Amino acid sequence: MSDIRTFVDGIFDELVAIRRDIHAHPETGMRETRTAALIRSELEKMGVDEIQQPLPTAVVALIHGKKGAGKCVALRADIDALPVHEETGLSFASVNEGVMHACGHDLHTTMLLGAARTLCHMRDQFAGTVKLIFEPSEDLMPGGARALVAAGVMESPHVDAIFGQHVCPSENDSVGRMQLYKGYFTSAVDLFHIAVHGKSGHGAAPHTARDAIACAGYLITVLQTVVSRRIDPMDTAVLTVGTMSGGDAVNITAGEARMVAVLRSFSDTGRDTAIAEVQRICKGIGIAFDCNIEVELEEGYALQYNDPAMIELVDKAVNGAGGKAEYIEKPFSGSEDFSFFGKLTGTPSAFMMIDAGRGDELVSLHNGKIVFNEEVIKPGVTGLTAIALEYLNQ
Repeated sequence: MSDIRTFVDGIFDELVAIRRDIHAHPETGMRETRTAALIRSELEKMGVDEIQQPLPTAVVALIHGKKGAGKCVALRADIDALPVHEETGLSFASVNEGVMHACGHDLHTTMLLGAARTLCHMRDQFAGTVKLIFEPSEDLMPGGARALVAAGVMESPHVDAIFGQHVCPSENDSVGRMQLYKGYFTSAVDLFHIAVHGKSGHGAAPHTARDAIACAGYLITVLQTVVSRRIDPMDTAVLTVGTMSGGDAVNITAGEARMVAVLRSFSDTGRDTAIAEVQRICKGIGIAFDCNIEVELEEGYALQYNDPAMIELVDKAVNGAGGKAEYIEKPFSGSEDFSFFGKLTGTPSAFMMIDAGRGDELVSLHNGKIVFNEEVIKPGVTGLTAIALEYLNQ
C-alpha cells in the first residue's frame, strides 16, 4: 500500500488549495451550489466514469476498476457548513459572514476528492465500482441522507457496503489516528417542539390567568427526571431544553410559552422510553397547571451501527497502508445522518472518527475558533482509498 501514500503525498499541496477554497466559501445545508460545482469540476478533471446529481446540491460519482465487474463500495463525505461566525483569523477564513466550516466538512470533502483522484490513478488494481457520495445538508435536520436514499443513491449500481469518517479536534501528535468502535457508535437525536398554552392576564391579578411561564418552568424541572428515573442506568441518554421563550411584557401574566428540547439516545429502547415519558409528563403538567401543552416530535438522526466485520476491514486496511487505527472504549455522543445509509437499506456500514489536530486553542466542533491541522488530509485520503481497495479485493 506504499504506492497510495506516495501518490497522496504528491497531490497534497493541490488538496490543501482545494480545502482552503472550500473553507473560504462555506454554504449551509441545501445551498451548497458553489461547493457542488467545485466538486463536479474536480471530478471531471480527474476523469471519473460517471457523475450524477440526485439532489440539487448533491454530487455522486462512479469509478470503475479495470479488473472487470465486481462489488460496489460507497465512500461518503458531507459538504455543508454551519451558521457560525468564524473567529480563527486564518488567511483563508470564511468570506461569507455568519457561515463557517466549523465541523470540518471542508476537510471531509477534500479527503473524498483526494481518494477519488487516487482511485482513478489506481483503476488497474481493483475490480468493481467505487461510488463517491458528496452529501448536502448533514448538519441541518432532516439532513441529506434520507433524501439521497429515497432518490436511489444506494442503487444503480447497488451498494454492498458504505464507509464514512469525521474529523475531531485532538492534540497535534495524534493527527491521523482513526478511532474504531464496533456496534452502536453515534447517538440518535430527536427534537421536541413544546408549546404551552395558558391564559394571559394582568400581572396584578394572577388568579384570573393561567401562567404559561410558571407551567413551563415546572415542566423543565420535571423533564430532568426522564433520564435519571426512567432510563435504565445501564443505558444512557441526554435530554436538554435548549431554548425557552414566553411573555410579552413584565406586567402581563404570560399566556404562551415555547421551548425546544433535544434528546440524544444510545438504544432504541431508551429512545422509545424517553419519547413516551416526555409526552406523558407534558400531558400531566398541563393538567396540573390548567394549561394545554402541545408536543411536536421532530424525528432526527438514527443510531449509527458499525458492522463489526466492516470495522475489522477498516482496521486491516488503514494499518496495512501505514496508517494508525485504534479501537476506542466509548462511542461518540454526537449524532450523524450517515446512519440512514445503512439503516434504511440494510447495507453494512462503518463510520469512524479521525484525529485532526488543533490550533492554539483546543475547542470543540461547531466552535467559531476551531482550527484543524491540514496534515490530517494525508491519512484521511490514504485511509479511504485503502478501505475501498481492501473491500473490493477481498
